[in-house]
Amino acid sequence: MSVLKKAWNKWKIIARKIGDFQARLLLTVLYFTAVLPYGIAVRLFSDPLRIKKTTGSNWLDKKPLKSDFESLRRQF
Repeated sequence: MSVLKKAWNKWKIIARKIGDFQARLLLTVLYFTAVLPYGIAVRLFSDPLRIKKTTGSNWLDKKPLKSDFESLRRQF
């Protein structure tokens, strides 16, 4: 095996470790700068279950259902 081939194989091992470290670092930075603030903002400012206090009634308005035979056949 030539010297260049040995050096190339060693470099591939080192480059793999550098690439793994770089990927972990970049994904960690992305998480803490984009995903985490978005998640905190959604948690603080949204109310998908409508459990926060509102004025008036907590009942939701519902549209009246059609009572014809065709709408009963297509339920979904």
